[in-house]
Amino acid sequence: MSSSSTTHVNTKKIALAALFTAASLVLSFIQIPIFPAAPWLMYDPSGIVCLIAALAFGPKLGAAVAIISWLPRVFLDPFGAPMGMASTCALVIPAALIYAKARTRAGSIAGMIVGAVVSIVVACALNLVVTPLYTAVSVADVVAMILPILLPFNTLKMVINVVAGQILLAPCMNVLSAQGEGTVHGHSA
Repeated sequence: MSSSSTTHVNTKKIALAALFTAASLVLSFIQIPIFPAAPWLMYDPSGIVCLIAALAFGPKLGAAVAIISWLPRVFLDPFGAPMGMASTCALVIPAALIYAKARTRAGSIAGMIVGAVVSIVVACALNLVVTPLYTAVSVADVVAMILPILLPFNTLKMVINVVAGQILLAPCMNVLSAQGEGTVHGHSA
């Protein structure tokens, strides 16, 4: 491949990464209460975009999209934004690593489920550390919230991300494949 072809491909990949990052950033501002028992906990659909980016382009790019798209939120939510970055990376990195080994529907499902479980564990663990830092809630209070609030909320969040990711993966991969982008070779829906 000539250097001009390499530059062209890299430019297209950078542009697509920027597009995924911008979409994730915009979606991170959509805050939806999905768990009536804890209306202060909000779901945002940005993780879906990060998940598709990670499966299309690999775990590094997926993590970069997750981190960069959450950076502006650090100023608005200095405790929640890093937790969002960590839990999203915990979802997308294992999902992309598993999917890279088995680029099939079963591989994407397995990767997303493993990533979802890791993300749920990370979110609950981070709440134990971070929540007492910025609220009047003790670690013991957070422990008491894990089963009735944190675990179900984060599980519901991951179910939404995985279902939406599964619905959107094949169409996104088909578009990227038609454009000659992503590491989409061998994907079968």
